[in-house]
Amino acid sequence: MKKLKLILAVAAVVAVIGVLIWLHLLGWVLLGLLVLIVVLLHFSVRVHVSVSREKGIDITAKYLFLTLFPRKKKAAKQQEGAPPDLDFGDFDFDDDLDDDFDDISDDELPELPDELKADGEDEESEEVPESAAESSKKEKKKRRKKDHKHKNENDEDDEKHGLAAIREKFETVRPYIPLGWKAVKKFCKAIRFDGVFARVEVGRFDAHEAAIYYGAVQSVLFNTLGWLANIFTVKMKKADVNCRFNENIIDGEVEFTVKVRPSTLIAIAFCTGVNFLIIFLKQRRARKKKQKEKAALPEAEQAAA
Repeated sequence: MKKLKLILAVAAVVAVIGVLIWLHLLGWVLLGLLVLIVVLLHFSVRVHVSVSREKGIDITAKYLFLTLFPRKKKAAKQQEGAPPDLDFGDFDFDDDLDDDFDDISDDELPELPDELKADGEDEESEEVPESAAESSKKEKKKRRKKDHKHKNENDEDDEKHGLAAIREKFETVRPYIPLGWKAVKKFCKAIRFDGVFARVEVGRFDAHEAAIYYGAVQSVLFNTLGWLANIFTVKMKKADVNCRFNENIIDGEVEFTVKVRPSTLIAIAFCTGVNFLIIFLKQRRARKKKQKEKAALPEAEQAAA
């Protein structure tokens, strides 16, 4: 059934395109669809965040009239009839294995064959001569020293080649860094925090402690908001810190809406990609010029000789 539905849908699309081509309306329809997509991408995706001690964390994401998050959970179908109860019955398990072997004495246990005993005695009697062992150890030490020297020389060469390769890669990537940093800044500024509301209540019985807590919380709150305003686009609604002197309390509430226009993000990505392409073409042209100059040097030297 699924394959049949897919075939019918494809056939319907092909038929509609054929009719539009026959009526010479395909270009206008495609232009209308393009304009519609541009208009839809201009609407913002909204993410509303609310945090409080009483309600907890509440996050909702919407685009136009569609709720992207949280999605509605489908009601679970009620199963007909309750599952049957499993009755395993009453049974006892007796572990009488030790009782079965209590009657066996040590004399009744089987003995090892003579061949195995002889092999064990021969292995214990065999000893390596000390002189041969010492000479083999000295040879191994000499080989290790030589191998260590070769390894150190190879490691130094590898480090030199690795540093040269890293420098070359950095030189190729270096022109992209300023453009990438500008693109990241534009992306961040395209994210808007609207209607930022923050309320914090701090209280202590001791007036001195209450003042200290009040100043610390206020500095953390407003420094955080300033840091966000430097990176993103922030529109404040209200931010306040209240101090109470008659009770030990710390409570608060934060609410804001994050808005992003997909059209803005696509435009920034497109412009950044074009700039990257221009830099790539310039670098490739410079490489070709260097290769031509290197190829022309031997010819000039031969002509001079």
